[in-house]
Amino acid sequence: MPRSSLASQRSRKGKQVIITAKIICASKLESGSGDDRTVNVTFQPDYADERNKEWARWTPGLSLTMGLRGSVADQFEVNKPYTLQFVEEQ
Repeated sequence: MPRSSLASQRSRKGKQVIITAKIICASKLESGSGDDRTVNVTFQPDYADERNKEWARWTPGLSLTMGLRGSVADQFEVNKPYTLQFVEEQ
């Protein structure tokens, strides 16, 4: 597996696997208000400046939508890049 945008890495102990991808917030769909406010936040791969060039070679697609409540969704901005990590449970 390549070690650029999407990488499989072992920790110092050699046990933990971490997969990393560069993503962008593609959209936010809101409903409700206050504490009952629900926001579906959708992400897609970030190909700007070839950030996911090597990753796309091995895994050319990504689909991620999170349903969030209250002000948590305010942490994400449409068109802003983020780093997504999948860390294997031990």
